[in-house]
Amino acid sequence: MKTNYFLCLILSLLLLSLAACSPAGGFSGQMQPPQTQVSEVSATGESTDVADNRKDIDGDGWRIRVVNPDGEEAWSFTEAELIKAVDSIDAPLSDSVGQFAHVYSTVNNWPAARYYAAEGYSVASVLIASGLYESAQSVTFRGNDGYEVSLTREQLFAPQYSYPHVNEKGDGAEAVYPIIAYRWREGTDDLSGVRDENPCLIFGQRNPFEHTNPAFVENISEIIISDAPCETWPMASTFPMPGPIARGETVKLQHPDYGLVKMYYTLDGSEPTMLSAMYNPSTYQPELNRPIPITEPTTIKVIVCGYGKADSGIAVFEFAPND
Repeated sequence: MKTNYFLCLILSLLLLSLAACSPAGGFSGQMQPPQTQVSEVSATGESTDVADNRKDIDGDGWRIRVVNPDGEEAWSFTEAELIKAVDSIDAPLSDSVGQFAHVYSTVNNWPAARYYAAEGYSVASVLIASGLYESAQSVTFRGNDGYEVSLTREQLFAPQYSYPHVNEKGDGAEAVYPIIAYRWREGTDDLSGVRDENPCLIFGQRNPFEHTNPAFVENISEIIISDAPCETWPMASTFPMPGPIARGETVKLQHPDYGLVKMYYTLDGSEPTMLSAMYNPSTYQPELNRPIPITEPTTIKVIVCGYGKADSGIAVFEFAPND
């Protein structure tokens, strides 16, 4: 009886101790700090409420190395050092320099539309602060897991947008800039929900159908600058080869870097662009990557686009069905 009494007493004290440690009277593994609201100005010039979830910026929660074209470290920065360096920039690049908060639209390789609420410093700011903005012809962003993505200067600094009707139409587009985001949240268009995260490359779309999401790099550890002229993607090919073909047979578009590029094509003789039909919209649903049926004399024109290299030349393929 005494043993049972003491066991019950110890259990009661333990439960009371756990309840006292929980912010809501129940068990919680970690107490959440209270959030305050700060005012940020979005790309539209409107003031928005952004949750101030910033960690202690005097610490070294993360550090990013910027590597120059010679392979040497040109700069290394923490969040605190980035803020100090960028705040001292005096460059006539308007909104593309400094802190930036916005909702970013994107499409992944499923393909599915996604939104990211993000806050950070523009990539232009980082390159200016490192002294490499003028020389950068391509920029490689590498995560601490080894995943990396390269973008040409044109791809990085071309006009970019966030689309309210992503993967549908371009109505209501708002200008955005590529940023190193250190407060962000995937799957939301609510800026007040951003929270501290490891740094992530996030950038806008050039059209509402562009698959930018696979090029978002999380946990960035290095930014590598190249001053070499950018290469060009090889042109597409077909199977079967152009020429006579059985009526109703299909043509497949092929490319040696099939998983890294998107192929856009036309059948009406017009020049293909990134707004033309996309041949390979999905990495995970191969049934969406449909061969082209040939039922009449057909001219297929194809352009290959992908990050890190310039668009290919336009390949032209002529097919004539035989009876």
